[in-house]
Amino acid sequence: MPQVFSGPPYAEEVRPARVRVVVAGMRSPQEARPYWDFLGGLEALLGERVEVFGRRTYQEVLEALRKGEAQLGFLCTLAAGLGVEEGFLEVVLAGRTQVPYQSVIVVREDAPYRTLADLYGQPFAFTDPLSNTGHAWPRLLARGLGEGFFARAFFTYGHDRALRAVREGLAEGAGVDRVVYAASSQGLRVLAQGLVDPPPPVVVPRGLAEGEKRRLVEAILALARTPEGQKALKALGLVGFSWADGAPYRAVYRRAKEVLP
Repeated sequence: MPQVFSGPPYAEEVRPARVRVVVAGMRSPQEARPYWDFLGGLEALLGERVEVFGRRTYQEVLEALRKGEAQLGFLCTLAAGLGVEEGFLEVVLAGRTQVPYQSVIVVREDAPYRTLADLYGQPFAFTDPLSNTGHAWPRLLARGLGEGFFARAFFTYGHDRALRAVREGLAEGAGVDRVVYAASSQGLRVLAQGLVDPPPPVVVPRGLAEGEKRRLVEAILALARTPEGQKALKALGLVGFSWADGAPYRAVYRRAKEVLP
């Protein structure tokens, strides 16, 4: 599949730090800036250097966590479920979103399409191969509509980029996270939607020492209660975090396996 909007490359190397946090590329680097603003407060809370880094694809984020390159990860729902299923990730927190976390299929406001079936064979923007809202759900919703439905689909590697692809006419439809859509819906409308799912979580590598895990999680929760933390979270469509476990995320992954290539 062709790929567009790859953006500037993420740093290949992580600078030395005792605590490393990896952030999935759910948004383009510019749109993801509030993650860095939010996590910038961790150093003061932990009293040590914290390095925050990104990777372009969800698979690359999974590999960073699998290899122990990060002690904490902000990940998407489906990719987290894969990590839980394979036994190398543990979900510790779930983001509390301003709007329900679900997949929406969007088209331009003035487009002639009235049902999902009308998009058959049209250029379509997915976000990432391991995206729940931006890949798995569009495929689930299009089951039974013909094998060639997504013949002209491509990956943008960012929900905001997928929305841009539709606005600029590179795609006639896109599957994205409603949380991102709610912040950037101008000129677009929802054609179809999936069910509400567990929101993107915060994860740690399985086997991280229990004391270290609790220390990091409590720091994230404390940071989310500060005015600066709340401001950054609001820009990401979040209001805070809640304790969570991996079972709902594993279920999302097992459902998605039916339709992913």
